Amino acid sequence: MLRKLMASGPLLSRRLVDTIAAYVALLYLAVYANARALLPEFIFRDADKIDTQISGGATYDGTSFDAVGRFYRALGGAGTSVFVAALGVLFIWLALRQTRRAGSLFANLVLIAPCLFFNLFVASKDTLVVLIAVLVALAARRLGTVRTLAVAVVLYAGYAALIRSYFALIVMCAGSAWAFRRAPLPLKIVALLLAGAAFVALPDSVYTLLQHPRDVAVDYLVYESPFGARTSFYNLYPPDSFLHFVGNYAYSVARLNLPILFSFDVKGIAMQGFIALVLASAWPRVAPPADTRAASPRGGDTLACLILAHVAVSMLFEPDLGSYTRHLSSVALFAAVLWPLRTARAAAPSAPPAASVGPA
Repeated sequence: MLRKLMASGPLLSRRLVDTIAAYVALLYLAVYANARALLPEFIFRDADKIDTQISGGATYDGTSFDAVGRFYRALGGAGTSVFVAALGVLFIWLALRQTRRAGSLFANLVLIAPCLFFNLFVASKDTLVVLIAVLVALAARRLGTVRTLAVAVVLYAGYAALIRSYFALIVMCAGSAWAFRRAPLPLKIVALLLAGAAFVALPDSVYTLLQHPRDVAVDYLVYESPFGARTSFYNLYPPDSFLHFVGNYAYSVARLNLPILFSFDVKGIAMQGFIALVLASAWPRVAPPADTRAASPRGGDTLACLILAHVAVSMLFEPDLGSYTRHLSSVALFAAVLWPLRTARAAAPSAPPAASVGPA
């Protein structure tokens, strides 16, 4: 159904797509210039902590907010504003340039909206993740899968070392997914058996280390956060054994990826649409069409594996739907880049050329 949506509607001319992208970028800049007056307070929650460090405060010394604060302090106030705004415009341009039809224009707007809202109106930790996504996506356009993966390893490892250590786990999962997708079926079965055996053999303290942060985060949302905990949830079981780990993981997969089942309202439906677009861009694997050279980036499979890795790791500890959407939206550009591959693959065998709408 999503593939049909992306391929639906009239074919849009390149000039029309560029014009739409320019108008969206101008609208973004207008909102960015007045963000404090127009956007809800919770958007600035993490940015305010970073601003404390930029201003010379010591409240968050030694934390990831301190590391990010040093980076933005080096840019200066004006430099930080220019950096975020320029990154936002580049993100919009790269995402909307993937548009071919009216349906894909609508879908790409759905993909970019959460990222702009959560990550590109303030200078935050996730703003830097968007920068990494842009760099990896640009690499994927020119480099093969292996070299794109190497670029991702360097960038993710640097981010993990300085800001969020779990990004090392994300890039390891992405490399494993890349290898798994290329392995023959017998080797896949062996790999799954070995991975299952390794997880069973882990000491119970590892399960606690991986999943207990969710309970800690939910406690904060429930008892201390002024913004509430509308979609937060605790682990079903104490994360102290393999069976409990599997049960908690399966529960989080349902809670975070099927929000419409637990939050049947406008926000839940909107988040469901966004999450579905991101996940469906990466799975199942689709090979590039043999008869087109421009359908996808050369390193597109790396982008798909990174999406899957972000999702897999998020299932371990994300405490609520808003946090999951915010973190997943930082790599929404990967999905926007990947969708043309799926629509081209579906249309390649039989679709006739279509007349475009708008000036050539």
